[in-house]
Amino acid sequence: MLNLERLERMRRSMQNERLDALVLRLPENVLLLSGFWPMIGATYLVFPLEGVPHAIVPHCYEMEAARSLWAGNVSHYKYGVLDAEPTHIAVAKSLAGIVQGKHWRRIGFEERFDVAAPSWNTAEFLAPSAQNRELLSSVFPSAEPVDVSTLIQVQRRTKTPYEMDKLRIASEISSIGLRSFDEIVKVGVSGVALAARVEHDIMALGTGQHGTFRVRAFAQVAVGPEETAVGYRPNEVSTTRRLADGEVALLELGVVVDGYWADRTRVRVAGNATDEQLRIFDTVRAAQEAAVIEMRPGVKAAQVDEAARSVIRAAGYEKHFPHITGHGLGFRYHESSPMLAPQSPEVLEEGMLTSVEPGIYKAPAGGFRIEDDVFVVKGGAEVLGPHPKHLV
Repeated sequence: MLNLERLERMRRSMQNERLDALVLRLPENVLLLSGFWPMIGATYLVFPLEGVPHAIVPHCYEMEAARSLWAGNVSHYKYGVLDAEPTHIAVAKSLAGIVQGKHWRRIGFEERFDVAAPSWNTAEFLAPSAQNRELLSSVFPSAEPVDVSTLIQVQRRTKTPYEMDKLRIASEISSIGLRSFDEIVKVGVSGVALAARVEHDIMALGTGQHGTFRVRAFAQVAVGPEETAVGYRPNEVSTTRRLADGEVALLELGVVVDGYWADRTRVRVAGNATDEQLRIFDTVRAAQEAAVIEMRPGVKAAQVDEAARSVIRAAGYEKHFPHITGHGLGFRYHESSPMLAPQSPEVLEEGMLTSVEPGIYKAPAGGFRIEDDVFVVKGGAEVLGPHPKHLV
């Protein structure tokens, strides 16, 4: 199904910026405007202001591209075989054929994406470099190259109905991992064992749901008071440390489904919880729910952050909540906008997607965070992939 609203939005922005075409390479942006999530980052997308898009795809990934590309033209170049030309030469030839007879003067490309989502092959991803600008200059010698990094990220802040449906599926599949985590947290289990089980179940049980093709999970589990008390960090380190009675396990979970991301967190206690652990958990849960209630179009992002922070402040744990309440996501695990933060100037709009993830981190009780992905919808908020929030 073609995401016409996204294509029309982008062309309106291009017209405002006097751009004749975009030549995109980052997998997340190829996905945005073509429906195809590239395998290794070697696909190029030419998206013109007028006319149909053209994807330039390595020949060895023809099958995967064919099943997901929207309407448009496709050409292939040899890649990964003995008689393949160097990629920049093969792509330059394809681009030259595409632009023949056209008089494009301003060409948009990605130059300042400081953070990028991975391709399907997360072990090795081909990122644009200075050679990318050189390639475009050789093919478009009389055109002005224009960095469209900001334009694209602004476009991505609000999702279309097509994208919202894809992201609902990603969150639903992420809940498979939350269920597995709930079931297997117990005394004697290690952080690496928990992370491995969550990733296995998501990929084994989630692939194929709702017609999905490629599903991958990135689970990070901290266990015990020392590891979870620093659980406010953007990443956790799963170790062989085993849970003892009364210790918490904190799951930070990223899930990507055909290029669309979910970001979830849950915390569980092995064995018996202390009174303070129960009190902290209840405070975090109430803070998250207060933030979600506050979310709706026209509300300041800082106001949502304060809704969560005020609950934690009232409970006496303010100094143990050192991070923001939420961030944008969708085409990447963490997107730069909107940010639910104390000084954020942003105003929520319908179609925005953010995490909502207040937390309290305090030894010896441990670290506690609850995270869900929430759409701003007309009149309020929609929590994706609903899943119970229980400590024990």
